[in-house]
Amino acid sequence: MSDNDRGMAGAATKNSAAGRPRLGFFHRRFGRWIALSQYGFPFSIGPYPTPVSRLRALARRSRGAGRRLRFFANIAMTLGWPLGAFSAALRTQSQMRARGHASHGADVLFDMYWLALRYSIPPLEYALYRFYDPARRAAMHQYVYWNDGPGFAALNRRCGADNRDVQDKDRFAEICAAHGFAHVPTLALFAGGQQVFPAGSFVQEAPVLWVKALRLSGGAGGAKWTRDGDDYCDKDGRRVTSAKLAEELRKQDCLLQPFVENHPEIARVSNGALAAVRIVTGMNEEGKAEFVTAQIGLPHGPWTTSVASIMGSIDAATGCICRAAMPDNSSVTHHPDTGVEILGLSLPFWQESLALVLRAHEKAFPRFVTLGWDVALTPEGPVLLETNSGWGAMYHQMLDGPLGDTAFSCIVGSHV
Repeated sequence: MSDNDRGMAGAATKNSAAGRPRLGFFHRRFGRWIALSQYGFPFSIGPYPTPVSRLRALARRSRGAGRRLRFFANIAMTLGWPLGAFSAALRTQSQMRARGHASHGADVLFDMYWLALRYSIPPLEYALYRFYDPARRAAMHQYVYWNDGPGFAALNRRCGADNRDVQDKDRFAEICAAHGFAHVPTLALFAGGQQVFPAGSFVQEAPVLWVKALRLSGGAGGAKWTRDGDDYCDKDGRRVTSAKLAEELRKQDCLLQPFVENHPEIARVSNGALAAVRIVTGMNEEGKAEFVTAQIGLPHGPWTTSVASIMGSIDAATGCICRAAMPDNSSVTHHPDTGVEILGLSLPFWQESLALVLRAHEKAFPRFVTLGWDVALTPEGPVLLETNSGWGAMYHQMLDGPLGDTAFSCIVGSHV
C-alpha cells in the first residue's frame, strides 16, 4: 500500500472494542448488546455475487446462539449499526485526513458510510483496502471482513468440527502426537488452579521454558523463562525459584513447553523471540487440503510473541518474503533491530512446512473448512505451534489483496 495508508492498520489491531461507546452504567449493564451494534446488520441486502459474499450472508444469519438470543441480537444490530457505522466513519475519515490521504473529504465519508449500510463493510477496512479507488472498489465482494467471523464458525459446525480441538492447546498437542506430527510437546498443564498434567510432580530441567495461555492465539499471553542456576528469570529480569514458578503457574490456565529456537536464517531477522509462519489451508470439495495464503510474523523491539510483529508476505512458489510491513502498514525492507534485509529472504524448510500443515489438516482436522497454522522454523525443521479456526484475514489482505482471488473462493464456495 502507499504511504498515504500508513498507520491505518495500527487502529485495526485494537479491534472494534477500541471504538465502542463507553456509556457508564449502560455500558456495564448492556455492553454485550452495545458491542453487537458494531458488527453490521444481521441481514444482507441484494444478491450475493461471489462465494465470499455468500459467506458474509451466512455470518449475518449465524450471529447469536438460540432463537430468543438471536432475536434480541438482531434488534441490537439493526438499530445500532447505523449509529456505530457513522461514528466509525467519522473517526476513520479523521485518521485519513491526519495521515495525509489524497482522498478524505465529505464524498469519501458518505461513500464509506453508504457501503457500511449497503454491505456492512467496516469503515476502517474501507480505508485499509482503499475502496475510494474505483479499481479496488470493484473487488470489494472478494474481501473477507473482520465481522465475517461467525461465517467460519457456522461452516465448521456444519461439517461437524469440534472447536475445542484447536482452541484447547493441550488437546491440540495430543492430537498432533497421536498422528505423529512435529509439534511442541507439553511439559505441564495448569487449569482451574490445579496441575492437570503430569499427574505427579514434574522437574523443570529445560534451559528455557515457554508459558502459553490455553485459549489465546497468535502467541498472546506467552512468557519466556530462562534458567539461571537454580532459578528462572523472565525477560524483565525477575527471578523465581522452580517451586515458585510452578506455584504461580497454578494460578493460570496455561501450559508449559520447552522454548523453541529459530532457525539461524530466521534468527537473523528477529529480535531473539520466536518467529511464526502463519499458513492458511482449506478443505476442498474433494476432501483434500489446499494452500490458501501465508505470512511470517517477525518479532521486533520489546515484543516476545508474534503479536504486533513485522508482517512478511510469502511467495508460495519460492518460499521467499516478497513484501513486508510494520503493524501500522508502513513498508519495511530491513529488520529494525538486526539491520538484516527482510525482502528476498528464502525461508528454510518452506516446502516441508507446506507439506506438514496440509497433511495435518487433511489427516487430523478434516472437519474444519479453513485453519490458520502457526509454524516455527527450527534448525531441525518445521514444528507446529498451534492452529486456529478464526485466523484473521486483515493482514493477509493488506499485503496480498482479497482472499477471494485465492483458493479460498473455491473452498468456501463448495461449502456455502
